[in-house]
Amino acid sequence: MPEGGEQVVIQRGRGTVRQQQIISAAKKLIVKYGSEHVTVKKMAREIGVSEAAIYRHFSSKKEILSFLLDDLEVTLLAGLEIENEADPLAVIEKSLLNQISDSERRKGMAFLVIAEIISLGDRKLKKKAYQVILKFLENLQNLLSRAKESGSIRQEIDSAALARLLFGMMQGLITIWTLSHYNLHLEKDFRYLWDLIRESVFK
Repeated sequence: MPEGGEQVVIQRGRGTVRQQQIISAAKKLIVKYGSEHVTVKKMAREIGVSEAAIYRHFSSKKEILSFLLDDLEVTLLAGLEIENEADPLAVIEKSLLNQISDSERRKGMAFLVIAEIISLGDRKLKKKAYQVILKFLENLQNLLSRAKESGSIRQEIDSAALARLLFGMMQGLITIWTLSHYNLHLEKDFRYLWDLIRESVFK
């Protein structure tokens, strides 16, 4: 029986637990306990299978974290596309707010996964995490460059540096919020910092 008494329906492909169910269990456990406490034993218990069933799909926790990075990439890049007539700054604000909402819903899981990868020190995982973050920064930088072209941002502002500032702001906010045991008002704090940046660099 899964922890908390919640029954999980097992879908089987030729008698084995599907990978996506294991990933879903890992996400749920990260929200409950934090990524450093997620073990193969706990995932097996959450789904209601043996540890051997987990190892038939994933050779290690590192491999599971790699799949979670794929999920993180989708989350980070969501909403950063832009139509020709859209306001780039409005697109950025909406995307970052959606990430704040996602972090509140999943207890900052995306940034917890990054923190766990850093602490593990695995070179392949760190490289993959770095590439995911670079994609996010590149998309953000492209939007900021378009905003400069339209005259919404002061011309002397470096788009790449501003993209890193926004990423650092998000990571810092979510880290402080997580360490406070979720007692801070995440969206309110984001809007205050966003307004500060807007007054400083936006026209």
